[in-house]
Amino acid sequence: MIYQFGGFIAQHSEGGRPYPSSSDSFLCGICTGALASAAISSSRSLLELIPAAVHAVIIAFRAGLCASEVRSSIEDFSDHSPEWSIAVSGIITDAATKSLKEFADSKHLPLTSRPYISASSSSGVTISGPPSILEDLCRFKEISGYSIKKISIHAPYHAPHLFSGADIDHILRSTSPETWASYIANIPVVSSTTGSLLWAGNFRTLLKLALEEILLNPIHWEKITEGIASRFRDIEASDVEVIPVATSAGQYLRRALQHAIKTIHWPMDSAPEHLSNDRKYPLGRYDQAKIAIVGMSGRFPSADNADAFWDLLYQGRDVCTEVPPSRWDVKTHVDPSGKRKNTSKVRWGCWLENAAQFDARFFNMSPREAPQIDPAQRVALHTAYEALEQAGIVPGRTPSTREDRVGVFCGTTSNDWCETNSSQDIDTYFISGGNRAFIPGRINYFFKFSGPSCTVDTACSSSICGIHIACNALWRGDIDTAIANGTNVLTNPDVTAGLARGYFLSETGNCKTFDDTADGYCRGEGVATVILKRLDDAIADNDPILGLILGAYTNHSAEAESITRPHVGAQKAIFERILNNAGTHPHDISYVEMHGTGTQRGDSREMQSVVDTFAPANTAQKRDEGRALYIGSAKANVGHGESVSGVTALIKVLLMMEKNTIPPHCGIKTRLNRKFPTDLKERNVQIALKPTPWHPTDGKPRRVFINNFSAAGGNSSLLIEDAPPEVELHHEPDPRTVHLVAITAKCPSSLRGNMNSMLEYLNGRRSNDFTVGRLSYTTTARRIHHPHRVILSGSTTEEIKTALEAAISRDEGAKRAIAVPKPVFTFTGQGSQYPGMGQQLFEQLSQFRSD
Repeated sequence: MIYQFGGFIAQHSEGGRPYPSSSDSFLCGICTGALASAAISSSRSLLELIPAAVHAVIIAFRAGLCASEVRSSIEDFSDHSPEWSIAVSGIITDAATKSLKEFADSKHLPLTSRPYISASSSSGVTISGPPSILEDLCRFKEISGYSIKKISIHAPYHAPHLFSGADIDHILRSTSPETWASYIANIPVVSSTTGSLLWAGNFRTLLKLALEEILLNPIHWEKITEGIASRFRDIEASDVEVIPVATSAGQYLRRALQHAIKTIHWPMDSAPEHLSNDRKYPLGRYDQAKIAIVGMSGRFPSADNADAFWDLLYQGRDVCTEVPPSRWDVKTHVDPSGKRKNTSKVRWGCWLENAAQFDARFFNMSPREAPQIDPAQRVALHTAYEALEQAGIVPGRTPSTREDRVGVFCGTTSNDWCETNSSQDIDTYFISGGNRAFIPGRINYFFKFSGPSCTVDTACSSSICGIHIACNALWRGDIDTAIANGTNVLTNPDVTAGLARGYFLSETGNCKTFDDTADGYCRGEGVATVILKRLDDAIADNDPILGLILGAYTNHSAEAESITRPHVGAQKAIFERILNNAGTHPHDISYVEMHGTGTQRGDSREMQSVVDTFAPANTAQKRDEGRALYIGSAKANVGHGESVSGVTALIKVLLMMEKNTIPPHCGIKTRLNRKFPTDLKERNVQIALKPTPWHPTDGKPRRVFINNFSAAGGNSSLLIEDAPPEVELHHEPDPRTVHLVAITAKCPSSLRGNMNSMLEYLNGRRSNDFTVGRLSYTTTARRIHHPHRVILSGSTTEEIKTALEAAISRDEGAKRAIAVPKPVFTFTGQGSQYPGMGQQLFEQLSQFRSD
């Protein structure tokens, strides 16, 4: 089987075939090949396949050991191991079965010693049994007249009279469902016994079915070919390629399928189109990759970072307040009567506390340019840098972070800054500071990324739609790393006036999501960024993985009665498409982060589409009591961030997964909306009204839907899954006794701040897996370095802290070289008379050491 995996990897590595797809491929494993098929089916790329292949080989060894023990109990050959199988050509299965019964009866053989048919085809059978019995059988008159050939199989297999389910359970005793929960069977596997598809939800179940085929069930070649032909007829395939992997069975399969399939390609006939020399494939298929979220950062109303945002959510706070003077004057732009022109009745919103703060020098902006730049653009630079730093991404450090392989995708729908400054003091940076296209462009330019730079505007769903486009770019192989963000900083009162007069906004406060008195949404601000990579690349680069995107899609509510109203059918269609593409059952979704703006029509229609998809009524299979569907919406806390609302919801879900908690929903102020289905309890749909523990069940990763739709009719959704378990890296003990820790900054004051932050972190750390070696790796290899720097050395945390305190007191790093020092070349010659001369003199002569 190791040879089989080697052959498969050789065929599908770089420059070779793409990894098989569930949409156009089938697998068939013969005997132990069934274990290889189980591993390949449950993986999406070669990188995922490696650990599954290793485990499958272990299972194969255990199955072989089990068969050897049975062999020894029946007929033991201590000095050699003769063949346990013979191929008998020309005999039909029924005749062989009858002859074997006559032979066993004539010899009065016990059940365990009786020869049996382990494989059959139209051209003959394979008979297995104890070697001494097979010797006698070859001389039996009913068999001796056929062509007989010994097969190099040295133990019994495919023997239901010798093995049982207990043997299989014993072989799988260390195959933990929790360990392999993320390995879902994707590619259909054809049974070598029945020819039908082996239905299994995960890798462990598929291994169990494979062991049943190996130990309990005989091989039926006719049923294999009939089953495969039937599968191809079902999909109306007229052009098929048979790809043998370390087996000679492909020739038989090819001949047998010729009557059913019009055209059958053979790898030696010609090179298929997808193997042309001008196309190279990575390790696995891009279009099947899970997308890893490896970094995140954000500014949220009343929360300047993700930790503060979680505290806000956990406490169930509603942070709606009156418009601050830094945005616009309430007296001028708010009119409760609604009679004054260009005014609004709405005085409420959810606001960033420090939207104007910006480190212009750090981002290489002049004092003249910085004030003319849209606050959304400025804060987006901050969050992009922080998210990249959390991900440990240093541009150009690895192939997936090369500057030309990074793209930026920004969801934004606001022209506030340009509109506010129109007809005012228009200056040099009016366009570059206010035009929406410059938000992603500014990020690309600062970091010198030369991949795509895209601004996406689909109104309220802009940031999730932007993430969808970023995922598509990753799935297509256009890029290897994506920076996806959303921005919304409100500086133009006219937009609020227009929304209020269009009856979008609540006049009474925040979004009352799910509440019976919901009367419109409350505008909210925010800027948030996530970093995306294909899972293979994230694992290869040792990135911190916060969660996975399994599916993303966008459609439009074209059939709605109004462009601004959501459509139940369109939303259900997007849910079902993503679920089907990801091979996910609706009951596997344990939480839906809903759009939930707090409008009567929007909330009721979204609720109908969600519960009808994930917890339908009047179905034979309802949600189990222990598999509730929780729903919620961050808009009840921080308002509707419009173009940033989707990525805000995504960060909320990632924090929930990290904290294993569903925060309380604070949108129900009176009672549940009476337009919602009245049987939510019967459907096991729940709304958390207090912090609720939320853990994976049955060893399976949690899966979450994030729903986002827009006033322009667009619908965008994401399917999110838990991050895979961290792989324990078993390295040799670190031989280094001293580690280096680097702290850098662009100016002396920032360096002092960074050193104090590091000291605060070291004093407060509680992590059990913290080591000085890890700190050294992170601060040296996984950080962008700047001109002012301090390098600390130490063997323990206490030594690093002592060195850090000393560096702070001496104000180290405040000065740096103005120019790059000139190199000095020293040519010392080579005076050694024998190998090791210098070391010996250094160790033995003090004068030599002092010189």
